[in-house]
Amino acid sequence: MYYSYVMGTDNSILDLKKQGFVINNDGENYTVSFPDDKASVWEAFITKHLEIGYWNEYLAGDKVVFLFHLEDGIKRFEVYDFENAEVHALCERLCECKIDSLKSMLCENHYYKKILE
Repeated sequence: MYYSYVMGTDNSILDLKKQGFVINNDGENYTVSFPDDKASVWEAFITKHLEIGYWNEYLAGDKVVFLFHLEDGIKRFEVYDFENAEVHALCERLCECKIDSLKSMLCENHYYKKILE
């Protein structure tokens, strides 16, 4: 299974349940899990709903896939071993904060922390 955490989307995300996604409310946010063959469906949905200046990521086996919505469009990165200088810099720039590492940033989220441990 692949895993994502989503903030700031409307309840249209619940329509993905019909396609085999497991979606649960987490306050005003959502935890999402889906089989690997649904990754393209997830990417199409989330890129449609990402506002400029935001990103979403999902844990995908041995990598983390980051999707950034930048002024010039969507940028997609596959990150292995939680290390990618460009992704790290983009996350710091967009959240306007210093990040020790991509893994520590992800583990600050209780959903990801549980999965990564």
